[in-house]
Amino acid sequence: MANTKISHLGSRDIALSGLGEIRIGALADGTAKPGDLVGITDADGKVAQCGTGGVDYFAGILDDLPTIAEDTAPTAGVPVMVIVPSKSHRYRVKCLDFGGAAVGGAAVKHGTAGAVTFDAVIENATLGYLKKAIVDDDTVCEVVWGV
Repeated sequence: MANTKISHLGSRDIALSGLGEIRIGALADGTAKPGDLVGITDADGKVAQCGTGGVDYFAGILDDLPTIAEDTAPTAGVPVMVIVPSKSHRYRVKCLDFGGAAVGGAAVKHGTAGAVTFDAVIENATLGYLKKAIVDDDTVCEVVWGV
C-alpha cells in the first residue's frame, strides 16, 4: 500500500525526534498542507509551497493542525505554525512520487510543489536522506534533516 497521508507513516506528527523544535507563526494560504515545505511571504505573512512560483525560498515544514481533517489545507488566513528543521532531526514531509522504490539512506532534495524528491547522488542532496525505505506511489516520507 502506498503512503499518501502523513498518518500512513504511523501518526499525524510531523516532527519525530522528540527534541525541541523552533516554530514560526504564519497564516495559511488555503493551499499548503501539513508536511509541505513552505516559505512565508513578506507581503501578507501567509505560507506558500516552495517551488510553485509563489515563493522561492524555504522557511520550514508546515506543522499539523489537529483541528482540521487530515491531508487538508487549512483555510486561508487561519494561524498555522511552520517548523524550522534542525540538523539530525526526523520529519515527515510530502514527497514527489519517486517512480519506484527507494531505500532508507537515499538522498533527498527540494522538488516542486512543496515536496522533496530523490537523488541517486548523495552529493546532490540539499535536505538530508530518507529515514525509511519508500515504495512506488508514496507521496509522503520520513527524512533525517541535514547531510
